[in-house]
Amino acid sequence: MSNPAQLYKDGKYDEAIARIDEMEAEAGTLTPQLMNLKGVCKMRTAKVDEALELFDEVLKVDPGNGEAAANKRGSIMLKGSMTADLANKLFRDGNFSGALAAYDGIDLSVANDELKFQVRNNVGAIHMQMGDVKSALVAFEQALEVKPLSVDTIHNKATALKGVGKMSEALAAFDQCISAQPDFYSALCGRCEVLAALSRFQDSVAQADAAIKCKPDEYRAYADRGFANLKMQNIDGALVDFDGAIKHGSKQSGELMKVYALALTLKADSLLNSGRYHEASEMYEKALSMGSSDDPSAGVLFNHSLALLHSGKKEESMEEMKHCTSVDPRFFPAWAAMGLSCLQDGKFDEAIKALTAAVDIKPEEVEVGYHLGVAYLKNNDLGAAVEQFRKVLAVKHDHEPSKKALALVEASIAYKKSQEAPPPAPAPAPAPAPAPVPSPVDTPPPAEPEPEPEPEPEPEPEPEPKRDSTVEEKELQTTFDDLVIEDEAPVEVTKAYRSKTVEDGELSKLTMEQEGGDECLIQMDFELSELTYPGPYPKGIRVDRREQYLPDDLFKEMFKMSKVEFYELRKWRQMAKKKEVGLW
Repeated sequence: MSNPAQLYKDGKYDEAIARIDEMEAEAGTLTPQLMNLKGVCKMRTAKVDEALELFDEVLKVDPGNGEAAANKRGSIMLKGSMTADLANKLFRDGNFSGALAAYDGIDLSVANDELKFQVRNNVGAIHMQMGDVKSALVAFEQALEVKPLSVDTIHNKATALKGVGKMSEALAAFDQCISAQPDFYSALCGRCEVLAALSRFQDSVAQADAAIKCKPDEYRAYADRGFANLKMQNIDGALVDFDGAIKHGSKQSGELMKVYALALTLKADSLLNSGRYHEASEMYEKALSMGSSDDPSAGVLFNHSLALLHSGKKEESMEEMKHCTSVDPRFFPAWAAMGLSCLQDGKFDEAIKALTAAVDIKPEEVEVGYHLGVAYLKNNDLGAAVEQFRKVLAVKHDHEPSKKALALVEASIAYKKSQEAPPPAPAPAPAPAPAPVPSPVDTPPPAEPEPEPEPEPEPEPEPEPKRDSTVEEKELQTTFDDLVIEDEAPVEVTKAYRSKTVEDGELSKLTMEQEGGDECLIQMDFELSELTYPGPYPKGIRVDRREQYLPDDLFKEMFKMSKVEFYELRKWRQMAKKKEVGLW
């Protein structure tokens, strides 16, 4: 019969367990020694929970059994290590809640320092991924209680401090990282971002320069420098840096695209103001392409329409203005410019519709209200024109163009009424003279009076020359036409309504959270194949120090020394050894 102790020594753990079970069946019970051996075999076959039950049974029978107590502690540690491996896998798979639950199930009271450190650091990294920065900060501080000099975890703490707005403390922590490892790229970038948050933009640019010098093919420092340049209103420098960030691998996150689009818009505004309309149009189009097509900026759309209008692309300009009003139905400049442009093109119905919308939004804008009156006038709606000019004068009683227009329209209305009045009735005929009364017979007839000389007829007045009504109307219409300068370029009319795409103070309030900037460094082992050039590499590791994520035994086998001994070597020696094993 095989001895279970010998089977254990030979590594035949399942056979040893089977033999102990046979012995239990024969004897009806097991000695504490055999139960302890069975538990150790269960540990070796990764049946840790069953092993713990066996050690507990031994300790019930023999509480002072030191071997069983030691094995129980070993089982708990093994279970913790196995659970940590499971949690690490869940973490890497993106199952953050599952990973947190697994880490929480580890009994750290009996864990060694390495496991305690790894769990606490990784719990902090998960909290950062889930947006719970305060909990992350607590976890990183607990990890540093175990390993106070871990540069990676100091970096993580600095990142969390930055996330909760404790910029001065974050700066000190990043300084600690860089002091220990001057070429720590992520710490250099983090420090650059903190300096920008403290409005130390020149220092931020200098720090980004150092990071780019360290890793010229990485995108993050370019984006950081671009942001600092943008805040200093060095728009050309910002655009060069944002292009560099995209060229060197930026994932074009929403945050980067937001600030990039803003820089493009500011550049386009400058080009528009300097009369470089075609270039401005191209720049606005690029800025609009950076954002969501479902939610474009009305201000950018409008200024793009003006650039198109200046470039002679009137139809495209009008379409862009219509797009602008569909995005923001109360965007006054677009309605005003669209109405004025239609008015100059003789599209009076469209002009009235657009200018009415503009006046409804801003009735105090008397120039727009005046042109609405002109549009009514040109459309032969004199009553509406009178009413509109009176509305303008109610807002600004001394608005001379409206006064003049109102007088002309009222004169036209009066003239038309005079042309429509009936002719005067003819004068009545004079009454006939009464017949003379005959005289009596005996009365001598009176002497005939001398005939009075007939009055000379008054000369008939010459008839007034008849005025041609069509001539009168033409003169009035010419006066109406003078209300708008016909030879003025349409773009000049819209200049006054150019939109401010960046409001006062917006640039000073601008912030940018870097993509991956809050991705903290993790502590776990990886297979050699996952760390070998050219990648892709696991998230959350330091690519320039991939060797530190090898299991300790594999590291020692490859480098012929421990990790502690390796990192005590001079930098060039470390690089040479990494080249030797293919981790450069």
